Amino acid sequence: MKYDITFHPKWWYKHADIHFTEEFFTEPEYRMECDVKMRKALYEHFGEYGIGEKAPEKRPLIGSDLLACGYLYSQIMGCEIIFEEDNSPQVVCMGLDEDTIEDLEYPNLETNEIWLQTKKQLAYLKDNYGRVETYVNLMGIQNIALDLMGQELMVAYYTNPEAIEELLDEITKMSITIGKTFQSYSDHISAGVTAITKQTVPNCYLTSNCSVEMISNELYEEFLLKHDQALADAFGNFGVHHCGQTMEHVVEGYSKLKGLVFAEVGAGSDLAAVRAKLPDVFLNARFSPAELLSASDEEIRAKVQKLKADGDTGNGKLSISCVGIDQNVSDEKICAFLKACKEL
Repeated sequence: MKYDITFHPKWWYKHADIHFTEEFFTEPEYRMECDVKMRKALYEHFGEYGIGEKAPEKRPLIGSDLLACGYLYSQIMGCEIIFEEDNSPQVVCMGLDEDTIEDLEYPNLETNEIWLQTKKQLAYLKDNYGRVETYVNLMGIQNIALDLMGQELMVAYYTNPEAIEELLDEITKMSITIGKTFQSYSDHISAGVTAITKQTVPNCYLTSNCSVEMISNELYEEFLLKHDQALADAFGNFGVHHCGQTMEHVVEGYSKLKGLVFAEVGAGSDLAAVRAKLPDVFLNARFSPAELLSASDEEIRAKVQKLKADGDTGNGKLSISCVGIDQNVSDEKICAFLKACKEL
């Protein structure tokens, strides 16, 4: 069974002296230097479990598969981004409401400065290294809309659905254009959402549906299902990242997606219920990093075994990962998780 771990920037800052300033995301050579240090640090801490590399070489990467953070699409839409040394890029909500959303000027990707800077990085890597590994987080449609509107989006679903339909449609079209550009450089474009895809379903397009946890299945099917389906139709093999604690409440909607081959099931979700609705889809079960702080080694092992029991139907389409581990979790606890996974 495949397994993986991903760390919060605070862990990297403490253990590998990595600084997540704007330079990390905009300067390819600096990012590649950091990436080498990061993979070596992983090996020094967890190499016995197949994590990291003893002597890593430079990778021509944009974004990072060693983080889990999304901001670029919202930045292209006009949101301010705050960069911090020990944190993921923080998106400042634009604060639009049901009325002002109609005045939003949608970006022209042919002239948008942020997107042109991104394309410049892609060209630099391709020209200098002959290839590009694309690990930019493929932000979900509602995630981006929330960055523009915040809680007002939830109100506008009911009070101005026409404007929201237009907004989601424009975001979807932008996402397809950006995704197609990344795909022109690499078939494997989803590891910036969750790194486990490299081991499991590397050629899928994985959308980040973090915020779908906040809405009902009825709202998902009415407003978002068609847009996820548009992504699935555009990219073929499709995946849904749902890091919320109750994926089962919206799995009925997900089960209607044609082309769904991968789903990430948030920690705390009823994995057995999700598996019942998605019997042939590859599932990645999330283990909560917060549990690693206080759980005993035996409790960690028992939880990993239960995830396997609930999600494994004998078809090999199950993996387990723990994402967002911060500096407060000891190596011993992380190793207990890795050992439990390795035993399976």
